[in-house]
Amino acid sequence: MKYGIIGTAGHVDHGKTCLIRALTGIDTDRLKEEKKRGITIELGFAWMDFPKGERVGIVDVPGHEKFVKNMLAGVAGMDMVMLVVAADEGIMPQTVEHLDILSILGVRCGVIVITKTDAADPELTELVEEDVRELVKGTFLEDAPVVPVSVYRNQGIDRLRDTLYQLYRDLPGHKETRAFRLPVDRVFTLKGFGTVVTGTLFGGRIKKEQEAYLYPENTSVKIRSIQVHETNVEEAHAGQRVALNLPDRKKQEIRRGDVVALKNSMYPTMMADVSLTVLRHTQRSVKNGSRVHVYHGTRELLGKVILLDRDELKAGETCYAQLRLEEETVLEKGERFVIRFYSPAETIGGGTVLDICPRKHKRNDQKALEACRIKESGTREEMLELSAWEHWGSFFTLEELAGRSALDKSGLKHTAEKLAERKILVRLNENLYIHRQEMDFYRKRAEAVLDEFHKANPLKEGMGIEELRSRMKLADGKLADDILAVLKTEKVIKEEHGLISKKRFRVVLKEDEDAMVKEILNHYLDEGFAPLATELYLKEHRNQKKFPAVFTSLLNKKALIRLDVQYCVHRDYYEKAKTAFREMAEKKPEVALGEYRDYLGCSRKVAVALLEHFDKNGFTRKTEGGRVLKASGK
Repeated sequence: MKYGIIGTAGHVDHGKTCLIRALTGIDTDRLKEEKKRGITIELGFAWMDFPKGERVGIVDVPGHEKFVKNMLAGVAGMDMVMLVVAADEGIMPQTVEHLDILSILGVRCGVIVITKTDAADPELTELVEEDVRELVKGTFLEDAPVVPVSVYRNQGIDRLRDTLYQLYRDLPGHKETRAFRLPVDRVFTLKGFGTVVTGTLFGGRIKKEQEAYLYPENTSVKIRSIQVHETNVEEAHAGQRVALNLPDRKKQEIRRGDVVALKNSMYPTMMADVSLTVLRHTQRSVKNGSRVHVYHGTRELLGKVILLDRDELKAGETCYAQLRLEEETVLEKGERFVIRFYSPAETIGGGTVLDICPRKHKRNDQKALEACRIKESGTREEMLELSAWEHWGSFFTLEELAGRSALDKSGLKHTAEKLAERKILVRLNENLYIHRQEMDFYRKRAEAVLDEFHKANPLKEGMGIEELRSRMKLADGKLADDILAVLKTEKVIKEEHGLISKKRFRVVLKEDEDAMVKEILNHYLDEGFAPLATELYLKEHRNQKKFPAVFTSLLNKKALIRLDVQYCVHRDYYEKAKTAFREMAEKKPEVALGEYRDYLGCSRKVAVALLEHFDKNGFTRKTEGGRVLKASGK
């Protein structure tokens, strides 16, 4: 079933509330002060049933200029509007301002209602209709039907109801494939229930007992019950007026303008890139840095307008701008907003949100202007590339990039792969892609770190991976490994024996260093399974400055095997020790330490060092009676 919201608009005392009462039988003025003063101050809500059982919500907005901010909160979610003009007064200031607001916020359907025809003669009513027709030229109401009514004589009400139904039938349905969000327009407490919030549901559907989040606070809330038009329901749908019972929240913890939505579906922000338009008939202009009231959804905020390509935006002009707000809010790309002057309060324009999580832009920056163009009308590939570039260093998944850039998630992986094939994006893992320029940045950083290391340590085969991660300032080990894996694939770096070096780096020994290598290797070949303690051996050569570095390089190359802090052996003897253990393990269920020592003809300390090294590297496994080969031991 299709759902929708009908709203009112028009000057104060032009009969909007009485008109709703005539259509629905519901009085939307609920406050004592409203009854006393005879004017609407807060938003009012009602509903109406159409012939085939469709129930539509109706929002009554205040018409007084002092309550325009309340009117703006009510416009959020309107599918169609009744622009109300009294026959005895005609067009008034709020008639014009409300029409401007409706146009800015993208309302695209409505009917013009001439009320109080009983208080004016037919000629005056016709004259008012002509004036209104002239007013709405060039707006979404230019071809709208006009219905004169008299609430007190019950004239025109049935025709108006039929007209509304005809318009409603032609409205497109709300998409329920998107995640739900409910901008709060009212908060109150009911005895026995606790806190209740109301609003028009945007997108998706919401279910009873569903866990949701309150934004911009970004904390969880539990939905105990749901009402639509004072009827309990198990779920509510996009386009319906909805009341949610949030028992775990106090009334004072929620305010108009907050949003109830799914977890991780909204992103609190204090900035937005926008396309901004100044009303064509205003006498004012927007200057760079102007402080304004910003209205979006049901929220009112203060902020500054930063014009990105000029110093002043005049009547009828449009440009890209950045809104810098004074408190956090949540927005959606494509959402409409209105701006009013800080003082005097007057509607001067509005526009469309292009980016909900932008970086701060410099003015007259051509890259920023081109980015705004892409955000407004770019291709899917352009927008994904831009999102990856603008979120440099954040390592967002494709889903997160899509959420922040309002990209349809379906087929997003295919788009990313196409960009990767064109070498615009780089795939780090199954769901993580970064911009090629960002990858080049990490490549240059890795090369610089390794260049410095190789220069300082020419005899070392490479740098330990943990040190490289740290020097590259990549705290997340998994991400660091993904980036290093790409650098290996692209043959920028190589890994040997657990050490990272530049791909073409090789240890080049000088003549004296080469002599030391031969001396060390010959020494350990001669010593076999009776090596001198490493500390003592190095101490014997303390007068040779390069000796420790050459010794370490042989360890890095695995020409020497360090068993423990005390002993090293030549690689050939290490392999002989492994072969000896295999031979013994084939004949005995367990190999005892003493037996192994005797078999090698070495000291107990060296035998212990060898066996513990075997254990550590998965070649053997210790048992109560000795050691056995591990199943995977080679």
